[in-house]
Amino acid sequence: MRSPSLTRIQAAAVGLALLVGAAVTAPLPATAATAATAAPTRATHTTATHTTSAGHDWLVAADPAAHAVYVVDPATGRRTGSLKGIEFGTHAGTVQLGHGRIAFMDESKPQLEVVSISATGRPSVVASYRILNKDGRWERAGWLAADPSRRYIAVGSDFDGSTKQQVSVIDLAKKRVETARITTSEVKLATTGETGTEEMETFLVGSPLRLVVTAGGRFDSYSVSRILKGDSTPPVTATTALGAYPHGPIISADGRVIGSTLHDGFETVLVTKRGFGRSTSTPYPQVAVQSYRPRMAPDGTTAVGTQAQSAPTSTQPAADIEALLTSSSTRTSRVATLSLGTGVATRAAVAKGFAAAVVTHDGTDTLTLVSRGRDGLFTGTKKSVVLPTLGQTTGTGSQARFLAATNDGSQLFVTRAGTGTVIEIDLVRGVPRVRGAVALPSALADGGYLTTVDSGQAPFDLSGR
Repeated sequence: MRSPSLTRIQAAAVGLALLVGAAVTAPLPATAATAATAAPTRATHTTATHTTSAGHDWLVAADPAAHAVYVVDPATGRRTGSLKGIEFGTHAGTVQLGHGRIAFMDESKPQLEVVSISATGRPSVVASYRILNKDGRWERAGWLAADPSRRYIAVGSDFDGSTKQQVSVIDLAKKRVETARITTSEVKLATTGETGTEEMETFLVGSPLRLVVTAGGRFDSYSVSRILKGDSTPPVTATTALGAYPHGPIISADGRVIGSTLHDGFETVLVTKRGFGRSTSTPYPQVAVQSYRPRMAPDGTTAVGTQAQSAPTSTQPAADIEALLTSSSTRTSRVATLSLGTGVATRAAVAKGFAAAVVTHDGTDTLTLVSRGRDGLFTGTKKSVVLPTLGQTTGTGSQARFLAATNDGSQLFVTRAGTGTVIEIDLVRGVPRVRGAVALPSALADGGYLTTVDSGQAPFDLSGR
């Protein structure tokens, strides 16, 4: 349900009531800023702005610690359904399958769950696929990937420090899963200079369909057909070099270009019938720590993620380092970076007209939206809103946040660890305004996870986000 007021800070409710009615602006360079420090109040809705002719948006919130997944109607703040007994895989995220369907990991089994959300917002598990774990090595899924048709899903392992990995390929039409053993290579790590392993990213691309993985300094390609026929040790069919320390797959919506955010920049490569084509590397515009879990924009060609200007040290904590929003195009290979201010940034959210992130500094959360610039990247006008504090306490996990946005950009949602609350923000004539808060039954101890599902929107991101 949406909370009319939060009892921890009821005295501040009047202040937010004023906020909902009219934004309070403060001068920020090239930024429209809105302040909100009180508890969100229940909003009165005359129109369901999140519902379009294309379909209906649903907010999905997961609390891995509570083994629960919730579905909320953003128009009313009402929980329409929930799934219990699921340890949601936050690292791997969700793959959007279209028509109100998503796929995500239940790490407790381990198992890939395919969930359908009905027209009334009721979630149901329509298929489950066990992930091979005979030796008990399973830690968590590294990355999920879907092919452009959304018939196939790949679930990559994340065996820390090991060159022996696995990828399970699932055929949703035939309800079949087969697992391939994958060998990666140790490399000199760009972060430490020591020898070690990098994360294995997964892609399902090409015709005939191939599984592509980052394998330590290279992309390796495997035949999906052979894997689904039961070949657990398929040969590499093609390989091409890749730069150091990938940490976020990039893939165009048509599957013709793949890549990754690296230690020093973005790298993309064309997918050809025989394997790989031309590769393009573009450095970050300014020195920064690699882009943090980028995601694709609805145009299917623009990737965007957050960065920190440098790694934290004993003398400079993460909260005192500049946060950056970095975007790149799979069409032009351009890369652009924009400052979000000092603090710790969330994963980015992205909609048709803007990219967004929440930056936390000295206990204050600021949501910033960045519009597209003339170059097509997210380098335009910044608009910000300071979020309610929700009476959070300090301690382990108290800095964790999660951010999501509807595809049309009309609404955004933010969690704060330990509060069990999702803040709702409406975009009103281009300005973000806090509308209210949704109270969930569990605390979201580590910030939880959020995503939105549009029952009518064709999916545009082939990776788990």
